[in-house]
Amino acid sequence: MLKMIFFCHRRPDIEHAEYARRVLEDHVPLALRHHPTMRHYVVNIVDRIEMAGSAEIDSVAELSFDSMQDYRERLYDSPEGQRLIGEDVARFMGSADAYACDEQVHLGDDAAAAGPGCFKLLLALTRHSGLSHEAFVEHWRTRHAPLAVERHTGLLKYVTNSVDSRLSPGGEDFDGIAELHFASEEAFVEELYRSDTGLALIEADTRDFLGAIQGWIVSEHVMK
Repeated sequence: MLKMIFFCHRRPDIEHAEYARRVLEDHVPLALRHHPTMRHYVVNIVDRIEMAGSAEIDSVAELSFDSMQDYRERLYDSPEGQRLIGEDVARFMGSADAYACDEQVHLGDDAAAAGPGCFKLLLALTRHSGLSHEAFVEHWRTRHAPLAVERHTGLLKYVTNSVDSRLSPGGEDFDGIAELHFASEEAFVEELYRSDTGLALIEADTRDFLGAIQGWIVSEHVMK
């Protein structure tokens, strides 16, 4: 299955809170109505930047399709649906950077991460300069992900999205996008690591494959 991830920026003339309202209350119902081939739809409203140097973004959208053809050729139910979606997006969106991804769930499921107060961290990753993209993904999924699942005590769900291609002309060349779910913010702060040993192991491993990392705390809205 194809997973499209969009890093979205609001129009400069509207505030973040108004942007979020327009996305959730106005755009989502239109998208659900006029994107017939969309299998899953998640909107992440950015609450705050978690890591210094991260880009200023307003939301991250996750849309899943059976194939790239469903996204490129069968995204809209009709020309009228395409027109309505385009006009609506222009009311709140300044720009969006699109990434075609392959998703792998290493821990948990939607039910595990959907309880009251659940806390989500999104990370955008760039590989170490000495690695190919393929080597980065191999290390991330076969070495780092199992280590993270073992050592992050409060982790409820862990998803790796390897970036197959960046589809927009702008945007950074990320190699992967990670999703980490915790039971609460307290669990994230207090139970991120089982021990100082776990912290040291994670930090040592990240140095072997990560070049740069950006992170945001988001409010997840599962729409489909």
